[in-house]
Amino acid sequence: MLVSVFGSSVFGVTASLITIEVNIGKGIGYHLVGLPDNAVKESNYRIAAALNNIGYKLPGKKITINMAPADMRKEGSAYDLPLAMGILSASNQIQAPDLGRYLIMGELALDG
Repeated sequence: MLVSVFGSSVFGVTASLITIEVNIGKGIGYHLVGLPDNAVKESNYRIAAALNNIGYKLPGKKITINMAPADMRKEGSAYDLPLAMGILSASNQIQAPDLGRYLIMGELALDG
């Protein structure tokens, strides 16, 4: 299932819309594309721990996440929450039909 979530990158006082597309499919793996920095790449560890500690889990399937636009560097841990929300929605662990109407940003603690 494909889900789109919106986040934002901030450079100084300028904010740019970031579209986060999460697809859950057959197979195994976690693929994050769209020019993420190391903090964003490491988000899967924070997300897995946070979800596990609140009773959810990363699906045992292939997770592909695209962060667009691809030519803009995504930095920091503020993408944790929109990535987690996209994963939960795409894996049908939560029902969030209006998720695409909101801009979501936030860092996750390991306790969720």
